[in-house]
Amino acid sequence: MSTPLEAIHKFCVACVGSPFEVKDCGGDKCLNGECYPNGECWFYKFRLGKGRPSVKLIRQMCLWCQGGSKEFVKDCFEGTGHSGVSACPLWQYRLGTNPKRAGIGRKFPEIGAVSGHFTG
Repeated sequence: MSTPLEAIHKFCVACVGSPFEVKDCGGDKCLNGECYPNGECWFYKFRLGKGRPSVKLIRQMCLWCQGGSKEFVKDCFEGTGHSGVSACPLWQYRLGTNPKRAGIGRKFPEIGAVSGHFTG
């Protein structure tokens, strides 16, 4: 299982055709997905494997790929959507969550119990 950053890099390689072309990508092609209103690819600043992308950004791409349908994103079978990429590297993050982080962090009732010790 790759990280969100590694998944984006793999997606970029599939978009431009080879790892050697990713560096030269100007971010204005958006071949496999939607762009920001200014024409820059959503993944452009993460294409070289640097930075800390949000899985919500990947979710945004998946929604675009599936025509805005949350149900289609949920039912997507490992990247058989609009982009034409088989076994899409973004698939595991399509729901806007990171499966590696499942169960990490406190649940809401625990937070309330802790903050109760500091009140009045």
